[in-house]
Amino acid sequence: MKSKTFILVIIGLIGLIVIFALPNNEEPTSPSDNNAEQQLTLSDIHGLEVAIDDPDKLYLPNHQGLYSQGEDGRIQKVGSIRDDFMGFVISPSDSSTFYASGHPRTGGNFGVIRTSDSGTSWEDISEGLDGPVDFHTMAIDVADNQLLYGYYRGALQLTTDAGASWQYLDNAPDQIIQLSAGEKDDQLYASTVSGLFVSQDKGKNWAQVDSMNETVTAIEVNVNSGQMFAYGVNSGLLISTDSGVSWEKTSFGSEGEQVLYIASSKSDPEQVYLITKSLGIYKSTDSGETWNLR
Repeated sequence: MKSKTFILVIIGLIGLIVIFALPNNEEPTSPSDNNAEQQLTLSDIHGLEVAIDDPDKLYLPNHQGLYSQGEDGRIQKVGSIRDDFMGFVISPSDSSTFYASGHPRTGGNFGVIRTSDSGTSWEDISEGLDGPVDFHTMAIDVADNQLLYGYYRGALQLTTDAGASWQYLDNAPDQIIQLSAGEKDDQLYASTVSGLFVSQDKGKNWAQVDSMNETVTAIEVNVNSGQMFAYGVNSGLLISTDSGVSWEKTSFGSEGEQVLYIASSKSDPEQVYLITKSLGIYKSTDSGETWNLR
C-alpha cells in the first residue's frame, strides 16, 4: 500500500512539473511586464497627433501599434493591434476616426487601414497604388476628411474618397520627409531634404517656400492660430506667423536635439507638442514660446 501511495505522489509531482514547463501564450500582465511594455513604446515613435477633443491627449504610433499619452505622462496601449504603424493621421472633424499605414507583424505592408472607434478596432481600406503601400508620412485636409495624402517609394498619392481609390501626384517634390495640411482648404506642405514646399491645389502644383531652403525634418501648421512650426537641420525649431514668409527662432533645445514630429492642438491652439530624435516629448502652453519635457 505504501509503495502504491509513493508511486502516486511521484506521478503527481511529475504532472505538476510538466504543467509548469509548458509555454504560456498569454500576454504578460505583471506590473514589471507592464513597465517593460511602457518603455518599449518609447523605443520607436513614428508620428505624433493630438486628440481633437482633448488638448492633453497624444497619440503615438510605433512599431507595435498605437499608444496614447495623457496629461499625467502615462503611456498606454490603444486597441489590440500590434503591427508597425508608420503613417498616421486623425480626421479633422471626427475625434474617433484615424487612418494608418505600415507593416504587419507577419511581414510585407498592410496598405491603408481605418478605425472609427478611436483605435479599438481597424478595417482594411485600400492597398493604394502599386501596393500594398507603406506610407511613412500621411496628411489629411483641414476641412475635407475624405481628402488624404500618402508618400510611398518616392511618389505622392492622393485620395478624395477616404482611401477607397488613389491617384498619383506627378509634380510632387522629391525626397519628401513629412507632410502637413495647411490652414486653407486644399493646401498641403511638404518638408523635404532640399527645403519646404507648398501646394495650394491638392498637390497638383508646388512652389518652394523661399525662406526655408535647408533640410526640414518636421512641419506643422496650426489651423486655428495660423502659426507654422518647422525644424531645419541648420536653423533649429522655427515659428512663422505669416505663412512662411519669415521665421523666428524659438528658445527650444540645443545643438543635436533634432525634432522629428510637431503637433498642435485643435481645441487649444496655444498647446503644441514635439518629439525629438532622442524620443523626448515636449509641451508648450504658450504657442511655442517656451517648452518643457512632458
